[in-house]
Amino acid sequence: MAQTVQKPKTIEDYPLVLTVKDICEILSISKPTAYELFKQKGFPTLQIPGRIRHVQRDAFFRWLEETKGDTA
Repeated sequence: MAQTVQKPKTIEDYPLVLTVKDICEILSISKPTAYELFKQKGFPTLQIPGRIRHVQRDAFFRWLEETKGDTA
């Protein structure tokens, strides 16, 4: 049986509001690492009451582009 090759996702393939799971997939990181990222100063976390963490897609990719060269 032939394997199907999955095309890499583009920015537009992601929903307008990203979850921790989306961030893990995009950055290839674990959930605990993603939760730590959400706590970092300057990370564009959406302020939603409760424990759920979200980020606007476009704000996240802008943040990612801005921090691309950082070696913290």
